[in-house]
Amino acid sequence: MKYENVVTGGTFDRFHKGHELFLETAFKSGKRIFIGLTTPEMVHKIVRQNSIWSYEKRKKVVEDFVKKFKKEFTILPIDDQFKPATDREDFDVIIATEETRQTCEKINEIRKSKELKPLEIVLVPYIYSDDCRIISSSRIRKGEIDREGRVFVNYQITEKLREEFEKPVNPIFAGDNEPMTEVLLSYIKSKGMKDVICVGDEVSFDILKSGFKPKNVIIDGKVKKKEANYKDFILKHYAHKFTVDNSPGTISKKVWGIMKEAFKTESLIFVNGEEDLLTYPAVLLAENNSVVIYGQPDRGKVIVKVDEKKKEKLRKKLGEFKIILN
Repeated sequence: MKYENVVTGGTFDRFHKGHELFLETAFKSGKRIFIGLTTPEMVHKIVRQNSIWSYEKRKKVVEDFVKKFKKEFTILPIDDQFKPATDREDFDVIIATEETRQTCEKINEIRKSKELKPLEIVLVPYIYSDDCRIISSSRIRKGEIDREGRVFVNYQITEKLREEFEKPVNPIFAGDNEPMTEVLLSYIKSKGMKDVICVGDEVSFDILKSGFKPKNVIIDGKVKKKEANYKDFILKHYAHKFTVDNSPGTISKKVWGIMKEAFKTESLIFVNGEEDLLTYPAVLLAENNSVVIYGQPDRGKVIVKVDEKKKEKLRKKLGEFKIILN
């Protein structure tokens, strides 16, 4: 607890886990907490819809949550994105997310113009839902997730995204299967990558046949839409097996929880349907410094080294999928 007076603010509609962390950070940061709560007038300037909880309901939910901290707090109605943070001399710190950082920096510019001390900016990390995208009130209102981040929708690929998905990417390992697989594995070992996850029957078979056991494999028993004759060879390598239904061209809402559980140990995931798009959740759910390997028909094997930059790119791509509510 470093500060005397902490200010923060928001709409706090569909109060969720991200809001909880946001307010917990505020209450850990200082003695007195000032919480700006957007008025209906300000809400409709931003969101322009009538599905937002009433001011009274949002206020009560916030009050009920923060009472447990047993600290002095004040909830202030706000109809301006800068006030009262630009006016109060006694404020020391402002709590923000990456999304609101620029607003906080603008607040400090205004404070300096008024000869007030700039506020310390404390950034709170995002909380992600089970599908590895940010938990937000707007997604909850749309019915995509609940306030705990559980997923209620299937993702369906668009034609534009399918074209992108099928384009060659680097690094790609091409050539005769056996020597190419050896080169690929040598590359992985030389880079000190952690866990290996294979998506696809042919890739999984080639890697296992070489004597290397990936931590996880995801297969559907088919290669180029035809029955694969080495399914049993792959299955016998794994004691832990999971099954999930996933229609072609989609990422099922059930995929996320099953893959998250499967990735805790050495395991095989068998997909009833098609596993082509499960590279997306594989990268998003894998630990950093893992590697995901998948095949591109008639081109070779692609490896994806998992890091935050790759994950953020795929989160954005996932946002471009068609959402199927059910």
